[in-house]
Amino acid sequence: MSTTAERYRRFAREAAPRSRTYAAWSLAIADDDECLALIDTLPVADRQPVLVLSAARYSGLAASGDIRAWLEGEWDAVAQIARQRATQTNDPRRTAPLLAALQGIHGPIALLEVGASAGLGLLVDHYSHVFVDVDGVEHRVDPLEGASTLELRCTLGAGVPVPTTMPDIVWRAGLERSPLRLSNADDERWLRTLIWPEERERAAQLDAAIAIAREHVPHLVAGDAVDGLAALAAHAPHDATLVVASPAVLVYLSPADRARFTAAVAELPGHWVSLDGRRVLPEIGASADALLPGADDDFVLSRDGRALAVVSPHGDVIDRWVARQGE
Repeated sequence: MSTTAERYRRFAREAAPRSRTYAAWSLAIADDDECLALIDTLPVADRQPVLVLSAARYSGLAASGDIRAWLEGEWDAVAQIARQRATQTNDPRRTAPLLAALQGIHGPIALLEVGASAGLGLLVDHYSHVFVDVDGVEHRVDPLEGASTLELRCTLGAGVPVPTTMPDIVWRAGLERSPLRLSNADDERWLRTLIWPEERERAAQLDAAIAIAREHVPHLVAGDAVDGLAALAAHAPHDATLVVASPAVLVYLSPADRARFTAAVAELPGHWVSLDGRRVLPEIGASADALLPGADDDFVLSRDGRALAVVSPHGDVIDRWVARQGE
């Protein structure tokens, strides 16, 4: 197992292209024994860099501040937030791969998202999507009511089919251990804090998605991803096709709970669309290795346990797609 210092150095390398602030803070923590000792008092799952850095910002640290001094002086507040909160980023860009995976599924659709955070991923049909093919041609898919105030762009690699149809979603619900309610000012502030410093475009997208969610309030249910799944799915209308979506959430479950989730979703009617790292689920990893060979850190879009595509972690690129025989 990696040490906390190694974990923060690795995160600094990964964060550098997206946020100079988070990269610098992570390196500073990795080189400070007192900060590392404080972080090591947290449960292992709560030591992750994004959670600790977001907790520091939520407790008042400015992007220009000294992370080491802040952690040492405000640790009690930071630790309490890290123990109470989770990295529920809820990036609406991940709805682009979802829209691609929904193509060809017979509607109307009952959409159930696991790990729904504030429910922004449930509103795929209320966002405008622009898919840019390898020739630079833009293909729009707009909501039925017309162009949305949130336009999400997704770049397609060679051979990736262009989504053309907006799904007919007649029921939607989100399952989340601790849902973020946009009617709660603290929850909304936490959601905004999860946007990394320097990511102004993502912040603007979140603003637009929140405004849409206030108009089309998603139904969120507090419950366990495994134990609450069947009970929530039972409320879906029987004349709609159930689609369970699990975008980048299963990595937060233990391997045993991932296996339990896979078994539970297989018992349900309809379809399962997931977005996971290549090695998160053994079955999907094996499918991806056979159909889409690549790196271990690839993110894989799958449907019903079969790999469909290699995508970017936040859904703004669909790089490769499998041959469509048998779909």
